[in-house]
Amino acid sequence: MTERIFRIIIGTLLLLGLYLDFPAVLWALVALLVFQGITNWRVPKLVSRLRYGPTIQLPRCCAATPDAGKARINFEAERALCLIVAALLILGYGVYNAPLWFLPWFIGFALTAAGLSGICPMILALKKLGFR
Repeated sequence: MTERIFRIIIGTLLLLGLYLDFPAVLWALVALLVFQGITNWRVPKLVSRLRYGPTIQLPRCCAATPDAGKARINFEAERALCLIVAALLILGYGVYNAPLWFLPWFIGFALTAAGLSGICPMILALKKLGFR
């Protein structure tokens, strides 16, 4: 499983949970994102290890990024994305549901679009700020 497919799944589940009004789905997604952000045990990596074994070889283009040593903040952008999305979902769905009703919908559409296109503006912005 790749990060793109995971973003599509998370975004689609979020939109379905909002549309069908299943709060348990939304809170489970928030818990999953917080867990991933804190522990760095990302679901796509775990699924790949279960599927292919612990000794998978990454393609040469994905093995090491050329700007990996230039990061000013020693924290991965994917982890920061998970924590930011979880915080915004808690804020928009849990705390200020009436005035910020559009925020979870926007996050769901943004994650789905980022997964479909392969370009996540939030990841690009976090990397510009200095995250790995």
